[in-house]
Amino acid sequence: MKSAVMFLSILVFLISSLVYGQSKQGDWELSLSGYLGSIKHSTKVTGPSYHRESEGEAQSYVVLALRPGYYFSKEIEFEPEILWTAQEHFLPALALSANIAYNFNIPNSKVTPFLLIGYGYSNGLPITQRLLGRESEKLDISCFSAGAGLKIFVAEPVALRIEYRYQSYNQETSNYGNTYESTNTFHTLLIGFSFLL
Repeated sequence: MKSAVMFLSILVFLISSLVYGQSKQGDWELSLSGYLGSIKHSTKVTGPSYHRESEGEAQSYVVLALRPGYYFSKEIEFEPEILWTAQEHFLPALALSANIAYNFNIPNSKVTPFLLIGYGYSNGLPITQRLLGRESEKLDISCFSAGAGLKIFVAEPVALRIEYRYQSYNQETSNYGNTYESTNTFHTLLIGFSFLL
């Protein structure tokens, strides 16, 4: 609760000291996010005559997301996304998506709402916007993305980017004449920064 109040206080401060920022045709934008973390898995099974517990070791990971964008017009932006992750004891995973964003440029506004849709391929499945190890040696897991968000300009070329993302990852494999299809859907809130170049 304390951290939520602190986050909202910082956000209000940033919004109160904003400058106007507008994109135009031919502009480039670079959005970056990244984080470090640790994941640990433990299980516990209990029954009338059975009890078993296991606890794994914590594993560290690093995630880097890069989204270079190009404005075809002041509203329409091509925004490919590269998501790379490395986790201890696993091979790195990669996802590549081609996204199109529509930016609602409001004259003299500090905030630019946007909608996003995209499609791409990966060799892993994201968990909280990171790819959890490799699922495949090829980029053969398809990914559909749709989202909406806000770019809040804190300086003329710099915007705080808050975004909701829906993603659907689909994989089909065949073994011994059987076909296995899996679909994983994710709802994610992303916070990062965008820089107009």
